Amino acid sequence: MNLKRTTLIPLDDAALATSIFNSFIDKEMMIIMIIIGDTSTIRKSITKADKLAQLSYFNMERWVLWVRNHDIIADILKKHLKASEAENTDEAYENIKCFCFSPIQDQIEGVILKNGKLTFASLQQSFFKAQSHDVALLNN
Repeated sequence: MNLKRTTLIPLDDAALATSIFNSFIDKEMMIIMIIIGDTSTIRKSITKADKLAQLSYFNMERWVLWVRNHDIIADILKKHLKASEAENTDEAYENIKCFCFSPIQDQIEGVILKNGKLTFASLQQSFFKAQSHDVALLNN
């Protein structure tokens, strides 16, 4: 697997995992996709998400964070999900396998549930939903 725009969150070092996550969230103009889990389906979707992350629209970078261990930064992700008003953020954390953070306000959009498919189209839609969340801020 040759990944160019994907960072693997450590499996067993919560402090390092948190540090890596925070360093990406602190970046402006970057759409961050979170993919949670480590199944064969997820592994296949990571390469798709990585290819989509190489595309740039309106000078907004894209990046994928692969959280292979559901529990390692669960508290942080749950906090962001709870604060979000996006569709499906009220689902149990264990039922969510993918979502994106918007590039400026770091709001969650484009949630894909465990029973959803991680296709090129659904992953691209997740990126676009996050991007569109902050469009009004870019036009002022």
